Amino acid sequence: MAMIVNNMIKTRIAAIIIQNNKILLLKGRGYEELWTPGGKIEENETDEDCLRRELHEEINVKLKGFKFFKSYTAKSPYHDWNTHQRAYIASIEGEIQPRAEIEDYVWYTKDDLINKKYPMIPINEVIINDLIEQGIF
Repeated sequence: MAMIVNNMIKTRIAAIIIQNNKILLLKGRGYEELWTPGGKIEENETDEDCLRRELHEEINVKLKGFKFFKSYTAKSPYHDWNTHQRAYIASIEGEIQPRAEIEDYVWYTKDDLINKKYPMIPINEVIINDLIEQGIF
């Protein structure tokens, strides 16, 4: 019997927010792993619209600026689909207040990466290593 592989791909827009040489990562309710702010893009939504909406919904901040960093494709750690992720270096304004599905946040350091202080979804480690390699983080 042939194995059927799910080829569904969902697009996620991610915000890479770096302040004081730390990157902002979020912890969702009921999850152990950390991930970048952002989420699935909705129909007829631009990447900028998605970033603005997700940052407001998740942590109650406003998007100040953003610049494309890189695209990634990986298997979703929680669902039976692949995720195509477009990551943007973003700046925000306002005080971070976890809301909706977000339980908490962490200002993640390079030492946290080296010491594997927090669990995170696998693609985040790739993104952070790319940021370090390019001298951004």
